[in-house]
Amino acid sequence: MAQVTIHRTGPFGRLARFALLVAFALLFFSIVDQRGSARFRNPHVLTEPAVWVFTALLYLIFVILVGALAKSIAGPRAQVKWQVGAVVASVVAVAGTAFFSALINGSAWGYPLADGVWWFDVLLVVEQVVAFVIVIALAIPGCEVGVWGILLARARGTTATSETGLACIVGLHLLDSWEARHRAGGRGVG
Repeated sequence: MAQVTIHRTGPFGRLARFALLVAFALLFFSIVDQRGSARFRNPHVLTEPAVWVFTALLYLIFVILVGALAKSIAGPRAQVKWQVGAVVASVVAVAGTAFFSALINGSAWGYPLADGVWWFDVLLVVEQVVAFVIVIALAIPGCEVGVWGILLARARGTTATSETGLACIVGLHLLDSWEARHRAGGRGVG
């Protein structure tokens, strides 16, 4: 069996991941306070573009994460199927909670839909913070969502590839490649 060389992130890659860790931690503290999910029930939240930009970003991360886990658990052929399933399930969940919100409140926005959006945002932000802590500590290259597949593979005694390309929307894989080329070229950044 051929031995695979595992590249580690260099100092710039770890610094970039640390900056993203801080950004997600700040996002966490911006939406989590003593009011909890009740904060999102205010109809004013609907007019805050930042909330929806971050929720859309977190939703994209969620779909990518589902694909990374599918690839690790069931193989590369399952990736798109699981992602489509996650999108369909989330659309059904949002439609269902909007329906119940309308029945309960007379408006689609409110409990339980607003609470569900808040919990989704909080859980994804926490997942990102934990993933960034792990990838920084272990110097794992590629996109942070791939860390879960890599850890699952290590637990099973198999190998997994890090997430790159479109899965790594921030471009961390490009920074990792640049650092690896410079290390290989003898300039020693890592």
